[in-house]
Order: sequence, then structure tokens, then C-alpha cells
Amino acid sequence: FFIVAILIGLTTITRMVEEDRGLIGTYKALGFTDREIRRKYLLYALAASLFGSILGGVCGFVVLPGIIFVIFDTMYLLPGYLLQFDIFYGMGGALLFVTGIAAAAVIACKAELLQTPAVLMRPKAPRSGSRVFLEYITPIWSRLSFLNKVTARNLFRYKKRLFMTVSGIMGCMALLLFGFAVKDSVTDLLPRQYGQVYQYDLMVVSSAKDNEKLLSYVEGDMDVSEFLNVQISSVKLINASGDEESVQLIVVPDEGTLDSYIHLEDLDGNDISLLNDEVFVTRNAANVLGFEAGDMVEIQDIDLKRQETQVSALVKNYLGNNIYMTRAAYEKLFGAYEPNGVLVKLSDSCTDQIAYADEMEKKDSVLSVVSTEELREEFTTAFALINMVVYIVIVMAACLAFVVLFTLSTTNISERCRELATIKVLGFFDREVHLYVNKETLILTAIGIVLGIPLGYAFAQTLTYVLNMPSIYLAVSLYGSSYLIASGLSFGFALIVDVITNRSLDHIDPVEALKSVE
Repeated sequence: FFIVAILIGLTTITRMVEEDRGLIGTYKALGFTDREIRRKYLLYALAASLFGSILGGVCGFVVLPGIIFVIFDTMYLLPGYLLQFDIFYGMGGALLFVTGIAAAAVIACKAELLQTPAVLMRPKAPRSGSRVFLEYITPIWSRLSFLNKVTARNLFRYKKRLFMTVSGIMGCMALLLFGFAVKDSVTDLLPRQYGQVYQYDLMVVSSAKDNEKLLSYVEGDMDVSEFLNVQISSVKLINASGDEESVQLIVVPDEGTLDSYIHLEDLDGNDISLLNDEVFVTRNAANVLGFEAGDMVEIQDIDLKRQETQVSALVKNYLGNNIYMTRAAYEKLFGAYEPNGVLVKLSDSCTDQIAYADEMEKKDSVLSVVSTEELREEFTTAFALINMVVYIVIVMAACLAFVVLFTLSTTNISERCRELATIKVLGFFDREVHLYVNKETLILTAIGIVLGIPLGYAFAQTLTYVLNMPSIYLAVSLYGSSYLIASGLSFGFALIVDVITNRSLDHIDPVEALKSVE
């Protein structure tokens, strides 16, 4: 945004100075000094930059945070939040814009002020044509029609417009792909967590002394296909620096296995199982606390007893953090193994998992029941608001595309007014003039879209590290349909701008445009 905005500012102020060549020549002829003439355009550039910076600061520090916290209020219980002005970003951004655009005004004025009043009051000579690289590829060049050859020459004749248009659309495409990556990644969170990783239906917890009563509820129940009796507790995971994170500990009996209840995969995607004295930790806890497989960490239980152990492997997980260990490993660290929960897989005869969980929670000695189906529904509702982020990004990308394309299209038309008037005189109909000009914009848009795909993909891959939240690991997903939609939107923005600027083409008066100042 910074780069494209500054480039647009440079283009706009340079165009304004060039269009006022005659006025500048008149000022000089009337005796105004170069400093006085330069001051007029410098003040305009400074006023526009400051006003835009103030408006951008209000949107950035007030409007957008307000929208984002609507999402956070739905997902989290927040007592309140305070909006603050960040001097570095606020003043730094404003200073960058002011400096860049003011420098452009000074440079543009300097180029014009070097000319004499007589030269300035004459129209600027059109840029000379030059051969393009396609002309050296004879098999291709010889097969192009005359108008396509003219289009190819025009594309490379106005190199600034080529660079600006391609850069703007490339940035637009990258923003769109980033927005869709957020949406696609969040969409994949639930099936990954509650389909691939968690394969049980219920987690039922009681106190250790009531474990036998808990087992009596699930043994022989026709709605339960299988279950695993485990020890479940909340512990703190502490790294070598003393940083800590609350996680859930699941201890598996030596005669049992988690394989059919929790699918464990290492970071390379290989299936692994708990063996002997192994301790597995979920990936996101390791990312937050900054350790790897093989490192030593401390575990603090609910009795505040701390024990050091080695992490045998890191396993994939997307929502929440867990430690998995065998009974043998737990007894070495904390002593007696006391199972107090069951992981339950329901049979096909149970048609309403949430209702079954509610009934189970009402039973004596049951402390809590976690239904994966209910969690899935809750997260689906919460994550639906993430789409608002996508809409914000789409609006921002659309604004970027419109500003870039509209500014450059109008500049292109004004610079080539005599050329366009000439082809009108030669018999081109309005529709043919539209095609003649718009073809160049659409080709540059297509190039920007193609270059924006790898840039957008690279931006999307930063999501995992940018959104490094303690309880969520956001594995990046980007569907093929998202590439198509982003490309379609970018191209659609270009078509809309072309429709708008076609009115300027229709209003070109050949007689007025071809008048000679001589």
C-alpha cells in the first residue's frame, strides 16, 4: 500500500505540473520567480499528503480496530479495549507520504522551470517511438495485425504507465489472495481438528475417586461403540526461559492406545503412536514457547509439582494445546496414575450427539462433558465472522485497483489526446477507440494478475507466523477457486474502470484537440 500510494502520488503530482506547462510559462513571463512558482505546487502536495494522512490515521486507528474488535468480542470474552495512537506508524507513515510526494513536486517543477517561457507555452512534444523486443521475434511479430503491433509498441512506449499498472494490479491480486487465504485456512480448521485429529465423539471427565462410576455409565451402553479410560488434567508447560502455557494433559494406560481416538502425526505428516516413556507435545505449544523435539521442558501439575522431561516428538494440532504421555512416563514424573476420564466413540444408533452429551452431563459424579460436534458448531458460528476480514481486504484491494487504474487511464488519455483525436478523424468509431485504448489496460491487468499470484501466495504463507496465537495453529490453505475468484475480481475492477473512462474518450473533440498553437 505504501509503495503503490507513493507511486500514485508521484504520478498525479507530476501530471498536474506537466498539464500546467502553459500556466507556468505565463507565470515566468509575468516575472514570477522559480521559487514562487515551485511553492504553489509544493503547498498543494503538502496539503494533499497531510489531509490524506489524517484521514488514513482515523481509519487505521479508529475505524478498522472497531471492526476487528467486533469479531474478537464474538470469539473471546473481553472486558474492554483501549484505542491508542501509535507514533511510529502514524507519524512515520505520514512523514513517508509527505516526503515522497513533496519531493515529486520539487523534481517535477525543476524539470519544467528549466525551460524558457516560450517553450513552456507550447504543447509538449510527444514521446518518440522505439522498437520493442517482440519486433526481434519475427515469427510472432509478422503474425500480429497492424493494431496489435501498435498496442505492443504503446505498452512499452509508456514505461511508467506499464510499471505502475502492473504493480498496482499485482498488489491488488496479492491482497485478494491474502484475504481468501484467511477464509480458506479458517474453513479448514474445523475438519482438520475434529475430523483428522480428534476422532472421538465425547470427552467425559469425573474425579479420580469416581472413575469406576464413570466407567459404569459407558460400559454396556448401546449408544457407545468403544471408549478409552485415561487420565485428563490441566497442567502448565514451562520452557527453559521460564515462559509458561496452560495445556491439557492426557495420560494413556499402558494397555491402551490413542490411535482410534486421537490421530497423532509428526510435523512431516507421518503417523506415530505413544510408546514406552514417550512424551508428545502439540506443535502450537512448541511454537509459542520456542522449543523443539528433543528439548527439555518442565511440567507443573495441579499440585504445583514440577518435573523436567524430554519432548519425544511434536504432533499436529490446530485448536488448543495438549501433552500426551504413557502411564509409565507419568508415574516416573508424578507418581500414581489415577484415571478420571473417558474418550468415547458413539455408535450409529446415537443420532444426536449433543443431546446425548447433555444427558451424560446430568449424571452423578460427571464433572464435564465435551462434545466434538458441539465444539464444531460453536467454532463455525464464531469463525463465520472471519469473513468480515475477507470483505475488508476485498474492499481495500478494490480501492487500490480503482485508484491505480483510474489515475493511469485518465493520465493515458490526456497524454494521448491528439493521437486519439487523429484516429477518430481517420474514421474510427467510438467502440473501436474504446477497444484501442482499453486493450492496453486489460493486457497490463492480465500481466499484473499473473505476477500477483506468486506474490499473494508468498503473503499467504506468512499467516501462520503473523497470527501466532497460543490456542490456534493456522495452517495455510488456499483453494484453486480462490485463485480464480481473485483473478476475476481484479479483471472485473479493470473492466469497470474502462467503462468509466470510456466517457472521457467519447468527449474528445477532434477539432479542439488538433488545433495548432502556431
